[in-house]
Amino acid sequence: MKKQKTWLMTAALGLASTVAAFAQGFQSGSDGSYGALNVTSNTVLDLPPDGIFHCTTINIEAGRTLTFSRNPLNTPVYLLATSNVVIAGIIQVFGQNAVGQNGGRGGPGGFDGGNGGFDTIPPGAGQGPGAGRAASNPAAITLEASGGPGPGSYGTLAGGATTNKGQIYGSKILIPLVGGSGGGGVYGNPGTGGGGGGGAILIASNTKIIFNGNNEIWAYGGSGAGGGSGGAIRLVSPRIEGSPRLNVNGGSPGGGTGRVRVDVIERDALNLSFDSSSMSLGSFLKVFPTPNTRLDITQAAGTSVPEGTQGPVIVELPFGSTTDRTVTVQARDFAAVVPIRLVLTPEAGDPLTYDTTIDNSAGNPATATVNVTVPVNTRVAVQAWTR
Repeated sequence: MKKQKTWLMTAALGLASTVAAFAQGFQSGSDGSYGALNVTSNTVLDLPPDGIFHCTTINIEAGRTLTFSRNPLNTPVYLLATSNVVIAGIIQVFGQNAVGQNGGRGGPGGFDGGNGGFDTIPPGAGQGPGAGRAASNPAAITLEASGGPGPGSYGTLAGGATTNKGQIYGSKILIPLVGGSGGGGVYGNPGTGGGGGGGAILIASNTKIIFNGNNEIWAYGGSGAGGGSGGAIRLVSPRIEGSPRLNVNGGSPGGGTGRVRVDVIERDALNLSFDSSSMSLGSFLKVFPTPNTRLDITQAAGTSVPEGTQGPVIVELPFGSTTDRTVTVQARDFAAVVPIRLVLTPEAGDPLTYDTTIDNSAGNPATATVNVTVPVNTRVAVQAWTR
C-alpha cells in the first residue's frame, strides 16, 4: 500500500509539472510590435487589416471604454499580449440597434441586420449564418406571429413563435472565431430594420489576464424588428484572475445568445459565472490553430474578391444586366470534401440559398463555382459557410 501511495504522488507531481511547463510555453501570437496598449481615456481604435493588435501589455483603466472601428474585411478583434493584460474598464464590440428603416450594423466580425420595407418594397433579411429572415407579410409585425420578423440565432436559438428565426451555428471552442447574426426587417412606411449581430473578440496573454472592479466586455446584439444575436468572446491565457463580466446577450426582441469560450490552465483565482447554454471552459491554449481551415469567396458576378474577406461581398447589378451569374468559393486546409452553403441576401426580399460541396481532399486550395441568380438594381450581400 505504501508503494502505491508513492506512485500516485509521483504521477500527480509529474502531471503538475507537465501542465506548468505547457502553460509557461504558451505564446499568444503577439510579436510586441504595437507596444503597450494603455486605455486611460475613452478610446476608439481603427482595426488593422487583419484585426490583430500585437501588444506587449494591455491595461484598460476603470471607468474607461475601448471600442473599435470595423476594417474593410470586417474581421474580429484580436488583442494579443506578450505579458499581462489588466481589464478594469469596458471593451465594446456590440451590434448596433436599427435606426428607423436601416438595419443595425454588426460589431467587428459580426453581421448586419436587414432593412425595413417601404410601401411596396419588401423588407430585407439579416446577414450571417444564423440570420433572421424578414417578415413574410405586412400583417405579421411581431415575433409571436408565425410569419413575423426573424431574430438572429447563434449559441442559442432565437425566441418567438415566428418561422423566420435564424438557426444555431458555430463551434463551442470558437474556432473559427465569428460574430453574431443580424435580425430581419418588417414591412411599413417605412418599416423597422433588424438589429445587428454582436461582434467577435479574442484576448490572449503569454502570462495572465486579470479582471478588476466593474470590468465589462460587451458583445451583445442590437435591437430592431428582429433582434440581432449576441456575438463571441474568447479568452486564452495560462492564468486568468478575477471575475470577468462577459455579455453576449441577444438584442430585443428575441435575439439568440452568442458564445463565450475561456481557455486557461490555472483557475484558482478565476470566478466565472457560467451559463452552460452559451459558454464553455477548457485548456486549449491555441489562438491560431495549424492548419487554419478557411472558406473564402474569390469571385462574385465577375468581380475578383481578396482572400480573407470575412464580411459579405456586395454585388449590385444595374437594370438590364444578366441575372445569371457565378460565384466561386475556395476551401483551404480542410483535407476533406466540404459541404458549403452559399447565400445571396438582397436588401429587399428573401435570401437565395445554394448548397454544394468542395472537394478539398485532393488539391489545396480547392474551389467550386456555383451558378446563381443575382437580383438587379439592389445591393446583394454574398456569403458562404460550411454546413
